[in-house]
Amino acid sequence: MDLDKKNEYGIKVAMFIENPKYMGTISNEEAKELGASVFSYTYGSDEVGYKLTLHWAIDTHEDTIKLARYSYEGVLSGIAVNHMLALISTNKTMPEMESLTYSALERLLRDNPSIEALPANEAYAVTFALEAVKVAVKEYIKASLSHEESTIPCAESPMSIAAIKSTIAAHNIQTLQDAENYTKISVAEDSCQQNLLHLMELNKQSVAEQKEADDALNAVPFKDLSPDHRVIAVDTAIDNTVREFLVMDGGDIDVLSVKENGEQYEVYISYLGACSSCSSSGTGTLFAIENALKDKLDPNIRVIPI
Repeated sequence: MDLDKKNEYGIKVAMFIENPKYMGTISNEEAKELGASVFSYTYGSDEVGYKLTLHWAIDTHEDTIKLARYSYEGVLSGIAVNHMLALISTNKTMPEMESLTYSALERLLRDNPSIEALPANEAYAVTFALEAVKVAVKEYIKASLSHEESTIPCAESPMSIAAIKSTIAAHNIQTLQDAENYTKISVAEDSCQQNLLHLMELNKQSVAEQKEADDALNAVPFKDLSPDHRVIAVDTAIDNTVREFLVMDGGDIDVLSVKENGEQYEVYISYLGACSSCSSSGTGTLFAIENALKDKLDPNIRVIPI
């Protein structure tokens, strides 16, 4: 790693590179003091040019991470990414770790909320860290991998077919250059290039089909939708408004049902994960959700958390 490059990054990223306090391993003694056991998982390899080992001290009774560290070799900005990942891993359960998103992790590294933390060609540092988490969780809970989850199609990247597909979908990737930025798969590799083009085309079709379905749903007034379609409409509206901020807090919202009460539509929701107790589950966010749904769907909506 070229440490001189740290001056090319923002203040926060450079600071984490300069002082990587979570880099290192966890001893059995440290874990025992926390009432936990050591679990480690390595993602990538020296041959790929990216190798990350996640070290977690896990309370195996609650499957909760009590302490997180990492060992790492790769692009310099990955130090900052994995520093932040280790920081936010503390006290998270396995499902909460799996629910971490690219935007949630990347935004925590920004100096300016409107300026991305990393150069475009190093976006894969965030992608890889989160993919490492997902596979590590499966390893910890002893979940079997599907064929697509266990097949790594390109030598330059540790990403599985399933991971590449989900990354293309998450960022709506439409060019080979963007694909390389997020996956580290070289566009010069012909066989991998063809695979990427095929997966991008499949995603393009999926996005078009989803837009068509959303447009059809939006064309029908909320009051005329069936109960099931009302839930779908509410979920879609939340996707486009506050869900990202809840995920950044390590949680989410589950839309349980929509019931009519006179002229009012009562939307029953449940906070998931960390957001069952985080700041976002307060009245401010509830007010924001309700206002968004009133604006997008019907002015007579009332949101009720249970």
